[in-house]
This record gives sequence, structure tokens and C-alpha cells, in this order.
Amino acid sequence: MAVRRASVDRCYDRPVRRTSCGACGYDDLELFLDLGQSPVADAYTSSRSELSTTYPLQLAVCTGCWLVQLLDVVEHDVLFGTGYSFYSSASTPLSLYHERYAEDVLRDYGELAKRLTVEIGCNDGDMLRHFADAECLAVGVDPAEGPAWKAIERRGIKVLIQPFGRHIAERIRDEHGPAGVVIANHVLAHVESVADVLDGVQHLLAEDGVVFIEVQYLSDLLVNNAFDLVYHEHRNFFSLSSLEAAVERWGLHVHDVQLTDRQGGSLRVVLGRDRRESATRDHVLAQEEWLRRVETYVGFAGRTHRIRERLRDLLSQAPEPVVGYGAPAKATTLLNFCGIDDRHLTRVLDTTIAKQGRFVPGVRLPIVSPGDVDLAEVGTFLLLAWNYAPQIIRKHLDYTAGGGRWLLPFAAPVLL
Repeated sequence: MAVRRASVDRCYDRPVRRTSCGACGYDDLELFLDLGQSPVADAYTSSRSELSTTYPLQLAVCTGCWLVQLLDVVEHDVLFGTGYSFYSSASTPLSLYHERYAEDVLRDYGELAKRLTVEIGCNDGDMLRHFADAECLAVGVDPAEGPAWKAIERRGIKVLIQPFGRHIAERIRDEHGPAGVVIANHVLAHVESVADVLDGVQHLLAEDGVVFIEVQYLSDLLVNNAFDLVYHEHRNFFSLSSLEAAVERWGLHVHDVQLTDRQGGSLRVVLGRDRRESATRDHVLAQEEWLRRVETYVGFAGRTHRIRERLRDLLSQAPEPVVGYGAPAKATTLLNFCGIDDRHLTRVLDTTIAKQGRFVPGVRLPIVSPGDVDLAEVGTFLLLAWNYAPQIIRKHLDYTAGGGRWLLPFAAPVLL
């Protein structure tokens, strides 16, 4: 079903409805997934009685460049204002990932990095600190005030608390000169205008500079049936072909490609201004033909509804009490779309201090510290942080040995 043009006023209570692709401008967007009304994923409430504003959560694919994107764009101040509670450094696996990532960049592009390294979406500086420690001129950009102020006050990193775009790129270049290294990890998913961000990147980048972009990989999302990764903060979902189509419009070319296990499967690319041969790029592109068919996305939508039915069935069979394990942003989508609330779970445990004592938006489940949960009294854990399943289950071998059960929602729900 093609989305037609409509005039919609911009306001906090009514998101902007896309009428054209955020990357290529093509005006044929095929709606394929409707997850109903859902609250902002990271807007954890302070009390059980507090209501959450909900917005439409619908996914479409551009039949011009095959970028998958949300149809309704919620204002960035609503998404990333003072209530935004994701802090990179709160996740030990993510911090270790950032450390290794930074080591790789510094090893291969250290001289470029020392000129100027700019991280778009730097959050609390968990990755950028490694460049500052290596005596690189380091500048971050992030619209989320809470994490950004932590980077500024606790890590001493210069951060511009604004969404990145051409105007911010001009400001940074005027003050510091061109960037040798630009990093944007899981950022393009969050932006309203992919074109504006890439325009800023190409303006900021030195002639011999490199860009690192990492995004959730659309192919893995579809294979894993991971519809919970769809929430309002995630506005765009990339394949290599749609990402390459977007960057080449701004004179940037793929030099290297790496597939990683971040967030259930991610794609990392290295970009530069000159064209280069890459066997890895060619191989990945050759595997993506199925992502350029509308039928692919219609099938994904059908599986999404079947997973909801199957998960609710397994919850009715699971030994009680059932407790949610992890309160990542994606849990908000899963729980709200599936209608899982205090009739099914008693609470959700999470290690992130900023989330403890708050409630999952929409379903209003309390989030507690792991120390507040007696594992011997838990019949089943619904593993909401499913992308860390191996690490989590290994951590709790005694719980499993004692008869505790695990309910995994993806790629297909299973009760272990």
C-alpha cells in the first residue's frame, strides 16, 4: 500500500507523517508492519499510575532505495530530552565492545584520529573517551542531555548537545578544522533526515579522512523476526545496499564492510571519498537480493503476529512467577504489542541504576535491581535482553540447574 501525501502540522502530540523517503526523497513508501500505538521506548515512568503518551508505530519500505523506515517521526526533544535513560557505560558488554572498536580505529587510523575525531551520537562518551585518552582532539555530538552532560562533566569531553546535521558540521569545522575520523555508531537509525546527516558528514570530513558507520543490519533483524527493535527512537533500518545508496549521493564510498553481533546483528562500514575495491562489500551485496522485494516485508509482518500469539501461549504455560530479565528499550515494543503486563509478569529486573525504581512505559511493570529478586523464587525468566542470551544464561547456571526456566522470544518463542 503506497503512502500518499498528507499535510500534517508538527507538534509534540502528533508526530510528523513521512510522505517521502528520508534518504533518497522517493515518494513511494510501502507500509508493511503496523504495531499499533506504542509509548516512547526509553520514557520510563516514575510511578505505576503515570500514563504514557503513545504514538503510531508503523514501518514502511522505500521502493526506490529500499530503506526501511518509520512512517511517523516523533520530535527529537520528546525522544532524547531529559527523560532519556540509555547510558552506554551502564552496559559492561557494550563498554568492552567500544574499547575493542576504538583500539581497532586507533591502530589503523591513529594519525587521522589525532587531527580531529568526531563521534556523532556519543552518548556519555563511553567510546570517545578512548580517543581523548590517546591524546586525540575529540568532539562529541548528541541531543540526549543526560548522557551528554555526563560526558562533559565526568569525562571532560567537549560535546555539542544538539542533533547532528550540516549546520553543526559547519560549526565544528569552522572551530577545529576538518575531521580525520568521523564515527557514527547506531546513529543513522535515530535521525529524521538521513540526507542532512550525511551532508554534514561529507562537509566535516577531511579529503583523506575516514568515516565509521555502524547500524543494525536489516537482514539480521528480519531473519531473527526481531520486531521489538522497531520503536520510535529507531527511525531507519539499513541494508548495505540502502546504506551505500544513501552515502554515495554525498560523494562517500564504501571501503570496507564488517558484520558484527551488536544488537542482534549489525553492519559496520568504513567510508572514504575515493572508490576502492572490496571483496567483502561485493559478497554482502550479492546476498541482499531478497531485501529488494516487497514480499520479503509482507512475510515478516505475518511472522510478527504469529510470534505474539505463540509468546502469549507459552507465558500461560510457564512456571510462575514469571519475571522479565532486562529492560532495554526494545522491551517496550515487545510488551506493549503483545499485551504483556502485570497479568503475566510480576516485575522486570535490570542492572541499569537509572531504570531501577521506574516502570516500563505503557504496561507499567516495575523495574527492580537484580539484588531485589530471589532467584530461587522465580519460576521463569522472560528474557527481554535476548541479544545477550548466552552471556546471561551462563551467568545463572545455578538457577537453571535448580529447575528455573527461560522463555526466549526470538527468533521464535521457546520455553527452555
